[in-house]
Amino acid sequence: MSRKESREHAVKVLFQMETKEPIEASDAKRFILEANEQDQFMDELVEGVKNNQDAIDEAIRPHLKQWTLERLTKIDRVLLRLAVYELLYTDVPDKVAVNEAVNLSKEYGDDDSYKFINGVLSEVIKQKQ
Repeated sequence: MSRKESREHAVKVLFQMETKEPIEASDAKRFILEANEQDQFMDELVEGVKNNQDAIDEAIRPHLKQWTLERLTKIDRVLLRLAVYELLYTDVPDKVAVNEAVNLSKEYGDDDSYKFINGVLSEVIKQKQ
């Protein structure tokens, strides 16, 4: 399984976990993966986002410009959290993390999602440096 597919799986699991009735990652995974299918990179991403969510949200908030994290669409919030996790906590190159988030937002977000996500992530990278 490619890292691109794993990221897509992670987005779907995290999205499931954002629903009004919170569900555990293990339950959300059952909706995404085939029985007995394993995706170690997806697990890493989901756990990383879950375990660092407060710090990730704090890294995102200053760059939302007149928005709150809670007002964002669920998919934009999930994509930002995943990308910021990769930017701050993994050795994935910044360009790759941003590019993957932008591509996923073009597929799952609305028409302007990718511009918004790209802008926020660019600011997070500047702050990181």
